Amino acid sequence: ANPIIVSAGWDRTVKVWHLTNCKLKINHLGHSGYLNTVTVSPDGSLCASGGKDMKAMLWDLNDGKHLHTLDHNDIITALCFSPNRYWLCAAFGPSIKIWDLESKEMVEEL
Repeated sequence: ANPIIVSAGWDRTVKVWHLTNCKLKINHLGHSGYLNTVTVSPDGSLCASGGKDMKAMLWDLNDGKHLHTLDHNDIITALCFSPNRYWLCAAFGPSIKIWDLESKEMVEEL
């Protein structure tokens, strides 16, 4: 597999870069506000992005496609995949939400 780097920022775009030559592989578009965070799944097949538009978006890094959007109720400041479950954690304000990515349901709010 070709190694990649994933970045996100104020331009509302998730960018996937080829690590070997530092050239842009693909832009993932869909967010309506700036992005605070992007994270890659433990197996490297997915990434999740989030920020001002209060949405966590899931992207397939192999196919370059948008998979799903999880709606939130505040600006997302951080995202993290679970290392051993198909879960995504999102931090916002004083709280954390945990989603099951298979059912697309919220499992817990802390």
